[in-house]
Amino acid sequence: MRLSSLDHEDWIRWAPYVDTLLLPLYRIRISGKQPVLGEARRVREVASRVERELTGRLLLLPAIPYATADPGSLLQYVEHVADEVKGDFHHFILLAPEAYRTWLDPGIKGNWEWMFLPGKTDLEPEELAMKVSDEIVTRWNET
Repeated sequence: MRLSSLDHEDWIRWAPYVDTLLLPLYRIRISGKQPVLGEARRVREVASRVERELTGRLLLLPAIPYATADPGSLLQYVEHVADEVKGDFHHFILLAPEAYRTWLDPGIKGNWEWMFLPGKTDLEPEELAMKVSDEIVTRWNET
C-alpha cells in the first residue's frame, strides 16, 4: 500500500496487518540545467516493486529527495519524520543508494533500519526489489 493513494476506509481495513513503513531516500542533483535523475528513478522503482511484493504488511511512504552535502542535516530531518510517523509500527525502514552508506554511517542512530541498494550492479530493478523484499521478510522472521 502507498500512503499517497490510501483512503480512510482502506486504512481502517488494512491497519491491523501493516507493521512496516518503507521510506525511500535519494539525493537529487542538477548539473547546469540538467537534472541527474537516474538514482531517483532507481530508488523509486525498487521501492514501488517492494511495495507491490509486500502489500498488506508494508506501507510505502512518499520519498524524501535531498540535496544537502551535510549528512547531519539529512539525519536530523529523518529523525523528525521518524518521530512523526513511526507510531506503533514495528519496522521503519529507510531505503537509500549504497553510495551514501559511508556518508550516513557516522550519524546512523535512531529507531529505524537502513537498507542500501548496491551501486554498480548488473541486477535489474525487479531483481533488486526481490532482494530487498527477501531481506525485509528475513527481518520480519527474526522478530
